[in-house]
Amino acid sequence: MENEFLKAQMIARYLKGELTFSEQVELRNWLEEDPNNQRLLDELEDEETLSKDLYFFSTVDKTQAWENISKELHTASDRSKWSIWKYWKYAAAAVLLMVLSYVFVLNTYTKERSDISQEQVPEPKNDVLPGGDHATLTLADGSVLSLEDMTDGTVKQEGGIRISKRQGQVVYEMLNVEEKAPVTYNTIRTPVGGQYHVILPDGSKVWLNSESSLYFPTAFNGPKRVVKLTGEGYFEIEHDSNKPFLVSTLQTDIEVLGTHFNVMAYTNEGANRTTLLEGAVKVGSGANKRTLKPGQQAVGSGDIRVIDIDPDQAVAWKNGYFQFESESLESILRQLKRWYDIELEDEHAIPDTHFTAYISRNTSLSNVLRMLELSGELKFKIEGNKVSIQEKKH
Repeated sequence: MENEFLKAQMIARYLKGELTFSEQVELRNWLEEDPNNQRLLDELEDEETLSKDLYFFSTVDKTQAWENISKELHTASDRSKWSIWKYWKYAAAAVLLMVLSYVFVLNTYTKERSDISQEQVPEPKNDVLPGGDHATLTLADGSVLSLEDMTDGTVKQEGGIRISKRQGQVVYEMLNVEEKAPVTYNTIRTPVGGQYHVILPDGSKVWLNSESSLYFPTAFNGPKRVVKLTGEGYFEIEHDSNKPFLVSTLQTDIEVLGTHFNVMAYTNEGANRTTLLEGAVKVGSGANKRTLKPGQQAVGSGDIRVIDIDPDQAVAWKNGYFQFESESLESILRQLKRWYDIELEDEHAIPDTHFTAYISRNTSLSNVLRMLELSGELKFKIEGNKVSIQEKKH
């Protein structure tokens, strides 16, 4: 019982955006243990399911349910742990009750829950859905393909190269390419609210974040493998000691032989950030280059700073999460704008507030903003695709 209580407490803290990094790792491990764990969390983050469950639990005899749960406790000291309930905000208490009810009580009330008609549940209003697998592919002849509108299968085959779409990714395969064949280039672009995964001709894998692009050859015939990135991308490079891999951005170049790293090169973020997870890379331009070790991040372009960082934070987007570590609201809102395609009512009046949170990117905008509101300092309002912010007066 105590273990379930601690998991419920951890989930409630996650939904409030209060988990420490070690707790985030613990939660992630728990989610990977059993698909049902991830399913439960997805339901708790789903606006429609949350509204329905909160309405359902308001009809449950909580006193009797509480007594049933309490019987599972073996000692009075264990029972005393429940006293923390009175200190939690209503939302967190409701979520925690929901989790515990899933574990201990829900089977008793399954029929009653299913009998609640959808008309009785308040529909969420003024919400924005998360982004998804959206991208366009520009071929060498200038034609532009909308990948989300295409079915899985071969996109094009020419010059010994086969381009295929497979479940949210584009795959380039070299069938029979002559060494002296003319080099052609393709570009994959993700819009605001989009992401995509591409497997390059050498087998290297690239995940593109929203509002990003990758310009690359359809075959790596030269002494180097060179691609150009705008926005943000995570790279897993196939090792080839004879052909170094080079990622070029507007401000910096990243040279590797075979490694895993993330490059954030949005023009509105102030500075490029290259984070190394595995292997080694050289970051910089001209003679000003710095070599990174795993767990380090290069910041800037001319005068590059190297700092130690939790690499999971840099690639949280690729793994389906927002991970904020004492991050400014201004920075958080830039990420939300790219993923949810929203506008801010007054971008010049963003409060100087910082948050630590670990939130799924698969949830609706209202859920993300609700987690930020639980700080007690801010109130958000969604109207269409516009978001306004108000500071609460104490």
